Amino acid sequence: MVRFSASKYKNAECKFRREDFVTGIRIGELCQNQPIACGAEKIVYTGEGSALGVLDVGQTGLVQTPHKLQGHGGFVKALQFNPFQQNCLATCAEDGVIKLWNVNDLSCTSSITSTDQVSHIAFHPVAEGLLLAAEGSCTSLYDIATQRKAMTLPDAPATTVSWSYDGRLACCTDKSGVIRVVDVRAGRETASALLMDQHKDVQHCWLGVDKILLAGYKNKERCFKTVSVGSLSSEISTLSHGRGSGNPFSLWDEDTRMVFLYAKGDHGFTYAEIGDSGVIKENWKERVGEPIKGAALAPKSSLDVMKGEVARLIVLTATSVRPAPCIIPRKNYRDFHSDLFPETRGPIPGVDAEGWLNGNDGYRELISLDPAAAAAASKPTPEAAIEEVEVAVVPAPAPPSPENEKHKAIVSNLTQGQSIYRNIEGNLAHKNQNYHGLKNVQSVMPQEGNGFETSGRYASHLMTGSGGRLGIVDLSKPGENKTPQLEIVNNGSPIVMQWDPFCDSTLAVGSDSAEVKLWKIEEGKAQCGRVIDHHAKVTFLLYHPGIKGVLLTGDASGYLVITDTNTGETLATTQVEDCISLAWDVTTGYTVYIVLRNGDIKTWNTLNNSGSSEGNTVSTGVEVRNARAVCTRDYLVISSLGGSNMRSLTTIQLRPALSLIHTHQLGTGTSLSTPFPDVNRNIVYLAAKGEATINPFEIVREGPPLPLASFSCTPVQSALSPLPRQQCDVMEVEMARFYKLTKDSIQLLVFTIPRLRKQYFQDDLYPEALDLSKPVTDKWGDEYRVPSVSLCPTGVKPVSEVEIVRTSSQHTKIQQEHTKFKSLEAQRDELFNSFAVQVQKDAGPLPQDLMDGCDDDEWSD
Repeated sequence: MVRFSASKYKNAECKFRREDFVTGIRIGELCQNQPIACGAEKIVYTGEGSALGVLDVGQTGLVQTPHKLQGHGGFVKALQFNPFQQNCLATCAEDGVIKLWNVNDLSCTSSITSTDQVSHIAFHPVAEGLLLAAEGSCTSLYDIATQRKAMTLPDAPATTVSWSYDGRLACCTDKSGVIRVVDVRAGRETASALLMDQHKDVQHCWLGVDKILLAGYKNKERCFKTVSVGSLSSEISTLSHGRGSGNPFSLWDEDTRMVFLYAKGDHGFTYAEIGDSGVIKENWKERVGEPIKGAALAPKSSLDVMKGEVARLIVLTATSVRPAPCIIPRKNYRDFHSDLFPETRGPIPGVDAEGWLNGNDGYRELISLDPAAAAAASKPTPEAAIEEVEVAVVPAPAPPSPENEKHKAIVSNLTQGQSIYRNIEGNLAHKNQNYHGLKNVQSVMPQEGNGFETSGRYASHLMTGSGGRLGIVDLSKPGENKTPQLEIVNNGSPIVMQWDPFCDSTLAVGSDSAEVKLWKIEEGKAQCGRVIDHHAKVTFLLYHPGIKGVLLTGDASGYLVITDTNTGETLATTQVEDCISLAWDVTTGYTVYIVLRNGDIKTWNTLNNSGSSEGNTVSTGVEVRNARAVCTRDYLVISSLGGSNMRSLTTIQLRPALSLIHTHQLGTGTSLSTPFPDVNRNIVYLAAKGEATINPFEIVREGPPLPLASFSCTPVQSALSPLPRQQCDVMEVEMARFYKLTKDSIQLLVFTIPRLRKQYFQDDLYPEALDLSKPVTDKWGDEYRVPSVSLCPTGVKPVSEVEIVRTSSQHTKIQQEHTKFKSLEAQRDELFNSFAVQVQKDAGPLPQDLMDGCDDDEWSD
């Protein structure tokens, strides 16, 4: 009987954490081998068709559009990372082509064409640049540097191949159930035996140089076997895995002798250990929760050894990649536990391809996983340090002047992108200021519009059902909505809508029925007023920010019209192809910026209306699927959604002429990040439908926009709508207010800047603002000049005018108090000095000096 000695790995804990999962992927189902491989920086899996998905190691969360490797003409059969170049991936496919990829830049570096279909590949474990390929009727060895076949083994038909630890022997198996051990350089078979059922794939890996672990079917049952190369026909140990249709696989860790056993389609895996004698000892089983499609072990260089992570299993399911770190429990992880981490093979090959083919076996050096040892190895030798010092001896520079140091500090602050708004805070208002119990709120919003708008008095949102229904919420009545809300039947699905900025009870609604309706809300009733006809579905609707009653609308055909809603007069029209967004210039008043699908921005001077867009044009160079443009006082800001669902934020300077500043990539997402501008501070708040985060940015004249502190709160927002500037409390340092629409409520969000002396007006945060609270003019074509107004309340002193009184710091006060107390030496000296002074004051003749005595001669008697 074979006995097992106590193992320090038997108590390994291998747990899945949902927050570490990568979800949203789609895989192919036709890979007969491992459909996933893990490198030091990338994880690659077989995707749909002939594509390969690429993920970053450590990546988590939902993947909207994964990076892909494409180039094979058939389904990928196997993939493996180069052990000496972790950015190099080899793949083989049904098209008979072996491709080498650089996974960092997603490019194919070379291709090797085979005369037969390649079903499996294996890099040589010691020699650099050698790749063993299973080609069905034979096994071939390729030199990837020259892209040529180095040798062929015609007597070794194989569907799977593997190398021994030292790279001298190889194991080849096919669906005949015969296990063959071959000497590749000699081109001959050294041993063979029928060990598995026929017509089934057999997977295998070497346990060092003299034993092999097999995974396959025996008597129609899945099993794992260990055999000795010296006597293949006799089994050392067998572990049954039950009946099933999924092929069994094993993942072997050569350093710790840990092995993970599973079968495709299973909902869990088995952790076992294999001793030096080859006996398999099962330790425990772990559930995955979904059918396993494949698995891989992470390389040792990516493990967190200072947390006791001895291995990391990467499990592939139909829609996710799930890492499971294997950790050995210890009392503390302050020190490196060398007993858990034996030396492992390093990344330097032992021999090149030519040397190995000529008979030189080579040997890969072992390295320690101790971070301290790695840090010491990276330090230069004393000789190198001396050379560096000798080379680096130069005259010492003159000390910099204070003026230069001050200039460098200013430049450093500028380059770091410091913003006075960087600490902006978002807060969810008290529930008494929110609106609950909304019914039939539509969750899917139209692509062209926001689906939710507010004025200072009402809020409107899309509702489910037919007839193009709109719900109207009275914002003066927060709390639980116990009475049925006012509904508008628009008789056409609403696409875009907006409240009149100078009449908080007038709502303009554009629909797919090619018309714009103006609704008047009075005394709990809605009445339809003027109707503006269009040629197609209305996709644009913008009230003029400074002229009362002027409305810009546009439809899907590119027809744009400016209408006086009071008289119904058409003020200007134009026709623009591929228009996807419009924006009024809040400063000039008569300029409209038109964003085209190809990324160009046109300027339309509406006063010189001639039926076509005129003015200068600037190109962003980015073709977009959807975009939303807004204007601040000095900039045009465009939030776009382009190819591969990439979100971008483009900033354009408006004056003296349109000029592109920067295009900032925001990452991927399924929906557009809608921009909401703070006109006076050049701040833009970005919020996407179906997400819970709001990202503010400050637009600057040079470089990318400065990101400010983001804000997140649940539940996710269906839409967001800003409140007028007048509703912000400047004495509470409020920057903006928003209403957030969820599936059954409207929540109030308040953005503030933390300040201490709120009794003063923070004039550094509130510059003079454009006064758009009332119309600049009531007549189209009049001179347009927006007045500026101070936001400082009457009788409040600006913080810049407050005299700063310098007071002593607490540390200085303590020092002053400390000086009042004297040390022991000082007290002793003072005592002696006072005693000496007192003695001097009392100095005089002694009493015996004042007495009369006898003469000296009288003592002689």
